[in-house]
Amino acid sequence: MKIKAMLLIAVIASVLATDSYAKFAGKNLVLVHGLKLNDFKDRPSDAELPGLANSYWAEYWGSRAEAKLYWPATERITGRVKDLIRNQIEDLERRGVCAEGCVFITHSAGDLVTRDALTRLSQWGIDPAKFRVLVTLDFAGAGGGSELADLAINLSDGGGIFNVLQREAVKLFTGIDPAPGTLGTVYDLRPATARNIGRTKVGVPRLRFVGTGAAYLGVTKPFVKGNDDGVVGVHSTCGALSANSYDSCSRDVRDNGVLRSTSGPSHFMHNHYPVLMGSKADHFEVITNKKTGNYTTVVNGRNIGGINLDFATRTKRKWWAGFKKVRQVKDGDRKSMSANVYDTLGR
Repeated sequence: MKIKAMLLIAVIASVLATDSYAKFAGKNLVLVHGLKLNDFKDRPSDAELPGLANSYWAEYWGSRAEAKLYWPATERITGRVKDLIRNQIEDLERRGVCAEGCVFITHSAGDLVTRDALTRLSQWGIDPAKFRVLVTLDFAGAGGGSELADLAINLSDGGGIFNVLQREAVKLFTGIDPAPGTLGTVYDLRPATARNIGRTKVGVPRLRFVGTGAAYLGVTKPFVKGNDDGVVGVHSTCGALSANSYDSCSRDVRDNGVLRSTSGPSHFMHNHYPVLMGSKADHFEVITNKKTGNYTTVVNGRNIGGINLDFATRTKRKWWAGFKKVRQVKDGDRKSMSANVYDTLGR
């Protein structure tokens, strides 16, 4: 009985150790969530934020990460959000979580929160020998802003006449009928504002994972510039230098993998690299375990920030593409976008 008890304790300890020290490409993972819509309605306390961050990532990435940073959507990124993130990064530094280098995974507005923080590490006195971010993996990144934020702010401030569809789009985006001064981070997500946050160039590569599916059943799509995932346009999710109307992250491959010329950016923000695109994955599905069809590659066959971008692809002529060549991740449709990323790049 004593031997069995000892074996049971050893197994439990092994499981706990595995959960506590999850790795991605041999490095600790840190997650930074996006806009939590219920924040505007519920106005959560600081004590509630860690639990909400856990729930945000629960479906796929949560159990694979060493730490999850949290912040409230009701506050401004360069204001109180910045201060909360600083406190958490200082804690990671003290605990040595990223002393050997961490991989950050961000979603949506977490992309912009992280970009702002990365430019402030030196200002905050963070010791690079004790805290290093090697690379970020940005899913549905909102670092370039969203036109839905412009719409929401204009509606909340009473600037103009709005129809029912516009009001519904704003309610879907924010979770509330907004009143003046209530939208916190949404003010920072206006494209003109977002693109002026964290402009200092840093050496951390930003790998981009992009969906162009229809969140909210497509209700919000008419109000976002260019191709989009139902919340953010590809000018932002791809990391394009300009907030123009684009169809793809590349001029040579469409979001569904068809190899033909298309409207894509010619220049990207510093150190931004679009990696995967999925034409069926929407803004929220990119971080879940839901299978959303096939994916195509943009930047592949390189090592960036210690991450080997080595997705196996297959190029074939497809009838649905008018028998043009289509490049797809091999067997990518058998997994979610997140699972494709973890299983391929996290080795």
